[in-house]
Amino acid sequence: MIPRNYSLTQGDGYGIIVGFGALFAVGMVAATFCLKRYLGEPIDSSEGFSTAHRTVKTGLIASAVVSSWTWAATLLQSSSVAYLYGISGPFWYASGATIQIILFCIIAIELKRRAPFAHTFLEVIHARYGQIVH
Repeated sequence: MIPRNYSLTQGDGYGIIVGFGALFAVGMVAATFCLKRYLGEPIDSSEGFSTAHRTVKTGLIASAVVSSWTWAATLLQSSSVAYLYGISGPFWYASGATIQIILFCIIAIELKRRAPFAHTFLEVIHARYGQIVH
């Protein structure tokens, strides 16, 4: 076996991870402080933080869905299908995902009608069946 020489020790690795974690935490606390002080952003609850106080528009939500579904394997497969089947290959490859997106949209609209203030499925179940099953 070939002996390996590592440039960092295990302690150095843990120090880097903990250091970057602490730096990130301090940065987030500073960003929260600046948002509250200079922009008047209300930071009253975790619900407001996690839902952005319900101010995210449809275009940003749509781009987030597309970007979360488009990853390396999707790009590789669509180019592979284009190589095999020509210009129509990526079109038909993407057509398969539209069925899922349409079903998701229909279900999301119906959920929003039935439980307009719910954020999680447990809150939807609470709105539908009451406190006894929640």
